[in-house]
Amino acid sequence: MLVRDKAIKKISNYLSRKTHINYLSIQLISYNNRNLYIRFDYVERIKAYRILWFDLDYIDLKHLEFYTNTQLVASYFANKLVEFLYKINIKSGSSTDDKIFGDRVIFTNKIKQEEPQEFIFDRFLPTDWASLIDSLALVFSYLPRAMEPYLSEMFAIFDNNVDFYNSTRPIKLNIEKDNIDDLFDRKIAIKGRRLEERVTFLEKIEKRYLAIVEDTEVHPVIIESVEKDFYNMWCACEKPYLDEHIYATLQCIKDKKFKNFYKVKHKSSGTNLLEDVRRGEYFLAFGIEGNKLLIVSKNGEIVKIPLIEKGKVVFEVIEDDDNLSLSKILDSFK
Repeated sequence: MLVRDKAIKKISNYLSRKTHINYLSIQLISYNNRNLYIRFDYVERIKAYRILWFDLDYIDLKHLEFYTNTQLVASYFANKLVEFLYKINIKSGSSTDDKIFGDRVIFTNKIKQEEPQEFIFDRFLPTDWASLIDSLALVFSYLPRAMEPYLSEMFAIFDNNVDFYNSTRPIKLNIEKDNIDDLFDRKIAIKGRRLEERVTFLEKIEKRYLAIVEDTEVHPVIIESVEKDFYNMWCACEKPYLDEHIYATLQCIKDKKFKNFYKVKHKSSGTNLLEDVRRGEYFLAFGIEGNKLLIVSKNGEIVKIPLIEKGKVVFEVIEDDDNLSLSKILDSFK
């Protein structure tokens, strides 16, 4: 049994002793990296309904009285919620997707105690379960405003916002074995193939592949491993998610077409080159524009830094390509 399940069992026993009857529970499991347990209960002792929620990442099961968040529900809205729960006439089911990392929801309707219904889904409420919408919306209206984004994400299919939320979530992909064309619109894939030769820099740095793709502009791309076969993918351009620059980068990773960034250090740092390499105290450079060095951060931000201060070049190269391309350019400024 999972630790989460043990925690929920202990919470349920604690609330039962306080005369709570549970009619609805909602578990958010690793949803936006949060683990929450939400309930709609009738409390016999006070003859009233309450919404309760527990942050399972921040709880002391030995002192649940201090970690119980609760809100009294007005009779009208409590009756409405009971009505919504009675109207859910679909069968229990599971709609999970192994391509989604985390972001699981378990909705358990116990309004009919003799025949409870349980619905499990990942990230987005399926269209077949639209009858859960009213119950979810009413429950979340009693929760802190900080939880509203979770509800918006659950309803993404109905709001036509799936791409927006997917763009911030890991994608399941075995880069070496899977066909990346399955992830992309056909027209984008065609554009991406044309850009493969324009991936001018590509290097794996810790858990990230960092690339520079030269299209009409220079576009940094990041492919970051978050778990085995799950990646976050990001491009600096303002095109739709999973664009041609990401496609070109993935294809170059598959084909092992790597080209390391230039490594440079600022001369005023006062340490020697070997120490800088060991400590990682250097900049990733990919070219020169005018009299400025083009630097890219590990987060994909491009910075242009003046090469010359007080008439002198203030950068020196730690790692160059085989042709000493950057060193030769810097020498021309001296």
